[in-house]
Amino acid sequence: MSVVVLAGTWSLLRDSLTMSLDAVPAGIDPDHVHSTLAALEGVSRVHDLHIWPMSTTEIALTCHLVMPAGRPSDSFLHGASALLHRQFRIAHTTIQIETAEDEECHLASPTVV
Repeated sequence: MSVVVLAGTWSLLRDSLTMSLDAVPAGIDPDHVHSTLAALEGVSRVHDLHIWPMSTTEIALTCHLVMPAGRPSDSFLHGASALLHRQFRIAHTTIQIETAEDEECHLASPTVV
């Protein structure tokens, strides 16, 4: 009986462990997410990208986009969120826009978590 219960709940246990470690959910390539965001019109750089599970079915993302041409419209942000949801199943996005190309954000370093 224990083997049947363990086999039936193994994926839930694995997903729970991933959540507790705030690891990038299985099936999401953070480099692909990064390149997708970097390819958006007007984006010159992406940094401080974090992807984590909020539950076993919900994924969240935060990032900074450097856009020197100025502040984007709400439709840009809605479009970026819809793209992330469609391509990567990321339902909760928080995107911070930075407009100064020459000012370095203290979170831009790849060593900052």
